[in-house]
Amino acid sequence: MKPQYKLTLLRYLLALAILLLTQIIFYLLNTTLFNITSFSDFMKILWGNIVFALSSLSFYLAPFILLSLLPFPFKDKKAYRLITSIFFYLAVEFMTVINLIDCGYFPFTFKRVTFDIFNYLGVGGDFNSLIPTFARDYWHIILIFIAINFALYFIDGKWKKKFYKQDHSDRNALWYVRQSIVLVLVAGVMFVFQRGGFQTRPIAPIHASSYASTQNTALVLNTPFTFYRTIGKTALEKKNYFSEDELAKIYTPICQPNKDIWTDDLFDTIPQVGKTNVMIIVIESMSAEYTGVCNKTSKTYTPFLDSLAKHSIVFQGMSNGKKSIDGIPGITASMPLLNETPYITSAYGGNELNSIASILKQQGYATAFFHGGYNGTMNFDVFAHQVGFEHYYGKDEYNNNNDYDGNWGIFDEPFLQYVAKVTDTMKLPFVSTIFTLSNHPPYTIPPQHKNRFDKGTLSYHETVGYTDYALRRFFNTAKKQDWFRNTIFVITADHSALNSTKEFKTELGQYRIPIIIYSPMLKQGKQSNIIMQQIDIMPTLCDMLHYDKPVFSFGKSIFDKFPHYYILYSNGEYILMLNGFVSKYREGFETQLFNAKTDPDMKHNIAKENKNLTDYHSRLTKAIIQQYNNRLIRNQTIVK
Repeated sequence: MKPQYKLTLLRYLLALAILLLTQIIFYLLNTTLFNITSFSDFMKILWGNIVFALSSLSFYLAPFILLSLLPFPFKDKKAYRLITSIFFYLAVEFMTVINLIDCGYFPFTFKRVTFDIFNYLGVGGDFNSLIPTFARDYWHIILIFIAINFALYFIDGKWKKKFYKQDHSDRNALWYVRQSIVLVLVAGVMFVFQRGGFQTRPIAPIHASSYASTQNTALVLNTPFTFYRTIGKTALEKKNYFSEDELAKIYTPICQPNKDIWTDDLFDTIPQVGKTNVMIIVIESMSAEYTGVCNKTSKTYTPFLDSLAKHSIVFQGMSNGKKSIDGIPGITASMPLLNETPYITSAYGGNELNSIASILKQQGYATAFFHGGYNGTMNFDVFAHQVGFEHYYGKDEYNNNNDYDGNWGIFDEPFLQYVAKVTDTMKLPFVSTIFTLSNHPPYTIPPQHKNRFDKGTLSYHETVGYTDYALRRFFNTAKKQDWFRNTIFVITADHSALNSTKEFKTELGQYRIPIIIYSPMLKQGKQSNIIMQQIDIMPTLCDMLHYDKPVFSFGKSIFDKFPHYYILYSNGEYILMLNGFVSKYREGFETQLFNAKTDPDMKHNIAKENKNLTDYHSRLTKAIIQQYNNRLIRNQTIVK
């Protein structure tokens, strides 16, 4: 083999080794999030790693390979070699950087970074100020990056000295033919690698589930792959699984009002639209595991929420996504994440969309959205106004940097006191949403509260205790105000966070959040076994207030007679939980079915022996997908 070919091959193998090394580092830094139960599982994941790594290399190294093998007579010139090396280094550096970034970012999203990160990263001006914090918290990843770079340039430098030799072959017709044949053959191999094999369609992120369970697909994928495969993937695909008549019979997002409201018996004064205030409190990164009301087996870090829950209606809460930008539309407007792109930053973010604010605003309610973060963060201010929140109160409106946490915005305790003060000036009745922020990396709490709260076993636990304390102080202030007595409070989370106990580390356990409905008008509390997802909150509140008109919602009221379901989109799969069973649907694959109670890890597919139930799950999932895709495409996401 000629030296130029040896060098090209060795560089390709070096890039592969570095990519696989960063995959190993990704696993080692996030071991607790995955569940490899057998050697065969490990081998399948390893093989999947190689398949997806080769695909990534074939995309990013294509310019380098092309320049290295083109039949140019001046390939051995210094300038040409320099350009070739630059393309090689740029590709390897980029792949290394984004794969290592996901080592720290993945635990917050449970999905590999995709191209849509540019749609919301840094929106609102807080990204630049957070760079020093990220560098401080993830210094070990920076050191790993430096070490990998040292190895890259050291090894490649040795090879270049050895194999950068003048090619003295005659530049005759045979030389050009040989060079061209090698180029064509290598291009063919690279094409097969990039497609992931000889199948009809190239591999996509969804194919990772062919090598691992959904919980482990992130181990198969690499971030360079998910990044390049989602470039330009912004548009939804119109679905035609069913005719319009058949679709309406299976599932419709038009929710009719319910009259049988069993919670009425729990109130001494029945809530009424036009009379009862609504306040939704969304706690940043609050897993159900952290609370005693949701987790009976481990330590609680939320003594106030637990005490409040005793006098509340408590549901088995589930989030519909893993990011704040997914949670806020789900909670306020019943808009779930059922594709790769968050609704707010998608091509459909400008659609007409009703929300709890727009619905109650028509009934004379004052509306407000409170978030102590930078104004414009993740476009929350724009989204809030779009869906009917007349006023937005953020860091700018708070206007006091003495309470700035140095990273994200205003500490929860002072900001919630500000919320109570502003709320006291609002016209009644009102509907408002409050989004906290302190329970977020780097988990900063005010200096005066240092060492006050239980540090627990996870970095989150201390700030969970601080946020719980801030909520206690907020309620202590609010209950002195006239509006408090006549208000329904919904307390939930934008998404869950890291968990440490087995029950909450399963594939679906990682999405468990608290959903607590409290009101001073309640004469007794109730712990319900009903599974309530974020997108159920809006239609449930409408029913509780006895709102008598249809609403558009991809969730269902807990009072609805429609079979109560939970739906989640994760790593290319649609997961549907219904009546104690969980199904997984992927386009072009057979639907899988699992018993949620006896098989929480979803290891035993029982679809074949439960064909009718599997078919029902599959039809409902497809109907939800068709309604979701087609209505977003047609901008039919509101009841007129």
